[in-house]
Amino acid sequence: MEITRVESGSTQISTTFFGRVMMLFGLALGVSALGTYIGFNQGLDLMIAHPGYMWAIFAAELILIFTSRTWQKIKPLNYILFSVFAFLSGVTLAPIIYMYMTQSGGGEIIFRALTATMLTFAAAGLVAWKTNIDMFRFQGLLFFGVIGLIVVGLLGVFFPFSSAMEGVYSFFGIMIFTGFVMFDMQRVKYAMAQNEMDLALQLYLDIFNLFLYILRFISRDR
Repeated sequence: MEITRVESGSTQISTTFFGRVMMLFGLALGVSALGTYIGFNQGLDLMIAHPGYMWAIFAAELILIFTSRTWQKIKPLNYILFSVFAFLSGVTLAPIIYMYMTQSGGGEIIFRALTATMLTFAAAGLVAWKTNIDMFRFQGLLFFGVIGLIVVGLLGVFFPFSSAMEGVYSFFGIMIFTGFVMFDMQRVKYAMAQNEMDLALQLYLDIFNLFLYILRFISRDR
């Protein structure tokens, strides 16, 4: 993907663009939290009894992701579908939260994972904003890293990981998505002509996946 950088001497322009991206990012997090709450309290029994509903939600998420470049240009449909995607993503977290909550110390693990995710995201974003290192040069490496995570993850379905392998795999996932946070934060900083909803969606996906891998890493012995 080609990225056009727009260097501007106006701090006001930069701040305004950053503010719009962060507003949409915050909206996605809030709607996602609502989706998790509703999924945990209202839809959990249905999803456990009928796993097909989960596959339908996953399919809907994929469709929204792959068509996002089209619907992001259409108002107010873009805000509706953006919120729907965040809500569905939150719903898919409900069974994972439930799985940990039913275990001894599960609540503490989730709290630690959330705290570590927020701190990692904030630190990576700050470093990306302040550093002179050009994260755009690592775009290809990050992409192939995700492909590697998918391939190894699929192998893990048929050949369950040991605790050590789970730790290595999860740590690799944390590094990859920390890199994506830095990459996308520099897109916010430099690519002023980019669609702010697209950047907010990418940052949301970064923190969503970062949380999942941190959660796996913390609970690897389980």
